[in-house]
Amino acid sequence: MKPMLAPQFLEALDELASSDGENWWKDILGHKDLVLAVRRNSLNAYHRGASIFRIDWKASKIIPTVHVKYLIRPNQSYVSLQGGQFTHSGVAPVFSSYGGLKTLNSMIKAAQLHVGPEKAGLHPMLVGNNNVIDSEIALARMDGSPTALDDDEAEDSKRKQDRIDAAVVTSKDGRPTIRFYEAKHFSNAGLRSAIGKPGVLEQIRDYESALTQHSENLSQRYLQTAKALVRLSEMRSVASGKVDGRQPHSLVKQIAQSGEPPAIDPNPHLIIYGFDEAQRDGAAWTKHLESLRQHLPERLRLIGAPTLKTKFAGSPSIHSEGQASVN
Repeated sequence: MKPMLAPQFLEALDELASSDGENWWKDILGHKDLVLAVRRNSLNAYHRGASIFRIDWKASKIIPTVHVKYLIRPNQSYVSLQGGQFTHSGVAPVFSSYGGLKTLNSMIKAAQLHVGPEKAGLHPMLVGNNNVIDSEIALARMDGSPTALDDDEAEDSKRKQDRIDAAVVTSKDGRPTIRFYEAKHFSNAGLRSAIGKPGVLEQIRDYESALTQHSENLSQRYLQTAKALVRLSEMRSVASGKVDGRQPHSLVKQIAQSGEPPAIDPNPHLIIYGFDEAQRDGAAWTKHLESLRQHLPERLRLIGAPTLKTKFAGSPSIHSEGQASVN
């Protein structure tokens, strides 16, 4: 498989990272609340599941794109309607140029208005765990047959699309292994069912089918992704002038340096979060929880309020919010 990011693309990004002065790429690399995801000759800079920047390599050029809804300035005031025309006074309501880190922070603030609790809740774990190798992984289904897609293919596809929330590198039998996680807020209706199985189980089953069918391709893909993440970490060090404090996990580096494709765990895990102790232990919920545990043994984890310190895998612990994390 070819590298996920073309060598010329990486070289051009290197030049931006090492150039004098500030620029948008340095701001992205240094921002602690953004998650970079590697696509085919493309990068996404995510905040709470929202792609703040998409960075493409086209016609031998770096092409960063932004959805216009993230360019709307926060804290807008009312405008008057006079003679059929809305009148604006002072600063334009939409950014027309990039003005450095202040603009990026405003874009992130604007994105938060469009993000629901499901994406927002998992974000601290994506930022805080350096063994995350991918996020917002696009899948598509046609006639019930799931297939793995690159991000650009998923956007253009008319097929039903799903996105697994996270892919994390773990170790199994001494070999780096990619484990996938689907995350649901406690309020998600798919976690409950008055009759039959909860809807989330069908979603997990579809993921299992896609991951099994495309395991070889995904294994090669994540070998190349690991190499790209190590290179991006080096750019972050160059841009900041100091050692990257968010270096990839040793398992990610092992994949990149060994050249050996990681194993793919085709059985996604489910994380449920966004609840307090009373909700977790309530009789109305426990019957649904037992159904989920029955169908996902050792693949279900409850986390009241995820934080930067919450790990994707580990023993039960008590987080700073005082809410139990239950495996």
